[in-house]
Amino acid sequence: MDQWDDIRFFLAIARERSLSGAARALGVDHATVGRRLTAFERRLSAKLFNRTPEGFAITSAGQAILNQAEGMEAAALAVERLATGHDTRSSGLVRLTTLEMLAHQVILPALATLLDKHPQLQVDLLIGLPMLDVARRQADIAVRTARPTDSNLICRKLGEFGVAAYASNRYLAAHGRPKRGAGLRGHSLIKYPVTPPSFGMPFQGESLDGARIAMHTTGTAFVQIRAVEHGMGIGELPCCLADDNPELERLWPNERPTMRQVWMVIHQDLRRAARIRLVSNAIVEGFERNAAVLRYGRPHKRRYSPALT
Repeated sequence: MDQWDDIRFFLAIARERSLSGAARALGVDHATVGRRLTAFERRLSAKLFNRTPEGFAITSAGQAILNQAEGMEAAALAVERLATGHDTRSSGLVRLTTLEMLAHQVILPALATLLDKHPQLQVDLLIGLPMLDVARRQADIAVRTARPTDSNLICRKLGEFGVAAYASNRYLAAHGRPKRGAGLRGHSLIKYPVTPPSFGMPFQGESLDGARIAMHTTGTAFVQIRAVEHGMGIGELPCCLADDNPELERLWPNERPTMRQVWMVIHQDLRRAARIRLVSNAIVEGFERNAAVLRYGRPHKRRYSPALT
């Protein structure tokens, strides 16, 4: 067991390239990571990493054992998944990762109902983290906008949520409302640094030539909503959230929102575990109840009719 723990610490450092990053991944403090690495290198009589200004660089000795260490990890995780997958108890811990917007709108209300009926369950809701690896048991269930390609993962489409271009009343009074189809030249925009290709054309397909990027944010949709609310620029926001803000207006309320798909991802070894099924079924039901609001937002803030799709 001590040797397996050494491998876990070694792999975390190799992947994160820093003691602090490995500590976050393992849920310990960085001093513990440094101490375990020193003890492991002493036991092997080998230098596994060189400390560089860019982080920890793996040495030839470390590279030599990396594949074997990853094989040990894969075997250990497979045993853990298989044991969990045959667990018939409707109790215990389920780790769920998702976007903050989806947690707010759908998942938290669904979990509140579920945990009221099954108080023996515990759910760790992991929000605002980098995409966690379901195959490596960083999470048991992932609800995300990208469909993974790993054949060992079961992917179920939960639905879609709509996004549209919004601006604040203050911004529109100062800069005017851009005409649909005329592009956003001369306007200020609030964007994420990178938009995945699966999200489609940004800003409902409007030309961004001549537009100014006022701000890139790496935060959540709530951060972008606040930035748009303060009049900093036009943002592409989830309709189900932005329609609740009285300071915001859709730029083109007659237009159909841009749809983004939502997927639930579970490792195939876990699909039969009772507690995983309870949580995943609650999520599915939550998305079914909220389907219209997720896609089109609030009726009082749009003139677009879903019947036209």
